[in-house]
Amino acid sequence: MTVYPNQPQNTDVVLGGSISRGDAVLGGIEAVTQQLSQNPASTLNAKIAALHNALNYRQKGIAILIQALEDEVWEIHQTAYSLLEKHAATQAESALTQYSIRLAKELLNRYEAGNRVFSGANLSGICLQWEILSEIDLSDANLSGAYLNRVDLTGAILKGANFNQTILNGVELSQANLSHANLTGVSLKETNLSQAKLMGANLRGADLSNAHLQEANLTQGIISWANLSNANLSQADFTEANLVGANLIGADLSDANLRGAKLKGVKLTDANLDNTDYDEHTDFPVGFSDYNQLRKNG
Repeated sequence: MTVYPNQPQNTDVVLGGSISRGDAVLGGIEAVTQQLSQNPASTLNAKIAALHNALNYRQKGIAILIQALEDEVWEIHQTAYSLLEKHAATQAESALTQYSIRLAKELLNRYEAGNRVFSGANLSGICLQWEILSEIDLSDANLSGAYLNRVDLTGAILKGANFNQTILNGVELSQANLSHANLTGVSLKETNLSQAKLMGANLRGADLSNAHLQEANLTQGIISWANLSNANLSQADFTEANLVGANLIGADLSDANLRGAKLKGVKLTDANLDNTDYDEHTDFPVGFSDYNQLRKNG
């Protein structure tokens, strides 16, 4: 990475105690640029700390972070991206857009080379279409605002991932692990989530109409006010799930598990409840009477 030739100014903070993230670096911005240079003695952690410290130097620090977006080391350009996105998105808008385009290409190249682990990656705003990323590990990744059109994520590890305002048109998510993922308000209409793991996932207000969730595990999931109309939920596990206010009109819940589920305000018109399990803790909507279709278990 080419180093910006900024020298310390009178306004730079050059004194202080031990170097740590968020503190000014002893020696001013020159020390920051030296730490980020191709110096074998500089460890990855030291370089990442220097990127955090660059923010102390306002515009000059932002310039260093923008330059770091072009670094060949994944951890370096990802750190710079996250910092700029959080602290200087307006000043670096053009650079962030260009980085997002480059990031998509690099992700695909790394995947094709056999790399599957991208846990904690910041992929916000990334645009991918019709790509095959099966069994990729994106646990705890930030995918907010991403555009994932027809992407194949079969068997992907997406535990704890953030899908806030993500477009997931026609995404393949069968057998994917989405436990504790944030899918609030996301459109998953007609999406294949069969055998997916969604334990503890937040699907509040999500559109799952006509989606395929057969044999999916939604144990303790937050699915309140979600649209599950005409969805295939056969053999799905909703143990202790919160489905308050959800739309299940015309949904297939045959052989599903509703033990301990909260169903207050749920719309069940024309839903298939054949052999659906429930227990004394299942909280049915007021006026529900179709118990003859169900199977009490416990």
